[in-house]
Amino acid sequence: MPKRAHGESDTATEAGAVQPALKRPKPDETSDTSSTAPPIPLHTAFFKWTSSSVSQTYPPLPQVLDPALETAALTHSGMRKSLADLSYERLEWIGDVYLELIASELIYATFGTLEPGKCSHYREMLVRNSTLGQFSVHYGLDKRANFPAEFGLGGRPKGTTASQKQRTKALGDIFEAYVGALVRSDPEHGIRRATEWLKALWGPVLERHIRDEESGAHVISDVNPKTQLERLIGVPGVKIEYRDLPSNGKRDKDTKQQLFSVGCFLHGWGETGLQLGYGSALGKKEAGQNAALKAMENKKLIKKFAEKKKAFQDARAAQASTEGGEGKQP
Repeated sequence: MPKRAHGESDTATEAGAVQPALKRPKPDETSDTSSTAPPIPLHTAFFKWTSSSVSQTYPPLPQVLDPALETAALTHSGMRKSLADLSYERLEWIGDVYLELIASELIYATFGTLEPGKCSHYREMLVRNSTLGQFSVHYGLDKRANFPAEFGLGGRPKGTTASQKQRTKALGDIFEAYVGALVRSDPEHGIRRATEWLKALWGPVLERHIRDEESGAHVISDVNPKTQLERLIGVPGVKIEYRDLPSNGKRDKDTKQQLFSVGCFLHGWGETGLQLGYGSALGKKEAGQNAALKAMENKKLIKKFAEKKKAFQDARAAQASTEGGEGKQP
């Protein structure tokens, strides 16, 4: 009998025999050891909102299929019995990603002509801590949470020392962690289940904007405000400039994010750097368009420069006509 080569397996079969396929070990179903993200069926999971489908009632809380992940999603790292135990931190991190993805896909599908800055505004309305925290309280996640007493979670309202801002963040964090646990515990259907649930939860938050989209109020004109203003008062040699202005701490009333401010300035028609208007928005591009809109609202001033433009064009046309007539004389 020939000797085996060094390192050859004791279970090696004879030459020519078909070896059985190695069985992949089953991952521990009670721990978050998955190394790959679940598939995301973009063509089936994300459908746009319609006003008729927006419900004012909360959908049922979907079940996390792995009890250990569900427990981890509601456990603060300071409440673990040992360092080996899971807490909500990793699940909150991945849950935040899923929330951003799902919100972005739904907004993209629903608001087909919306500027990116406004899309970000809508997304922030959906994923901010104050919104998610309300969901946590509705579903009783705060009562089930295993958090340090100072947060006042888990049904311990007395003796709290955490600020309201810290508590709001904690409530948002455990909702994000729950979403992470929901998706990670169901690699095949987790994204779809999370999307259907969140779509129903978020619908009322954006209901007014969904109705505006359906009515055409969000449809962008083929001619944007900057172009409209240029057509009203612009000619060669007249410049309309857009430049950044100090924001002075202005924040969006819904998302509390800092706004960009842009001013619209005229160089020409006897003016040098005359400010026509200003605009604010979450994005610079949209802020510039708002500045042009604001400028056109000053109808008296715009009419003055529009009349100068007309007089200028009439004079050029008359000059061209005269020069053309002289050229035809024998």
